[in-house]
Amino acid sequence: MPLPDQNSPSGPTLAIERQVALVFAPLDKRALGMALGVCTALMILLVTALSAVLDPSETFPVHLLDRFFYGYSRSVTGAIAGAFWGFITGFCWGWFLAFARNFVLAFWLMIMRVRDDMASSRVFLDHI
Repeated sequence: MPLPDQNSPSGPTLAIERQVALVFAPLDKRALGMALGVCTALMILLVTALSAVLDPSETFPVHLLDRFFYGYSRSVTGAIAGAFWGFITGFCWGWFLAFARNFVLAFWLMIMRVRDDMASSRVFLDHI
């Protein structure tokens, strides 16, 4: 019966390495921006439709969105304008969040690598 090679990863070790690689994989900025933009646009459309149907007396302060989104109102064209601006806003936030997460993760991994290199060279220099 052959012994497993000590240098090659086996079943559970390989699965753990794949999971760790997925955790540290960078996020796609465009994909996260699109996802957040679409969700924001749909949310604005849904909130506008629900407020128009369920709250005709305008007690729910949806009119405050017109302070942030040019052209927004409690109408069909206003809801479309709000969805457009909501998509733009959501896309920018999603792109920035993915960028910031990727930057922080890359910086943290670089620090960990430098610390590891320093620790390994310290042991080497102690033996000289």
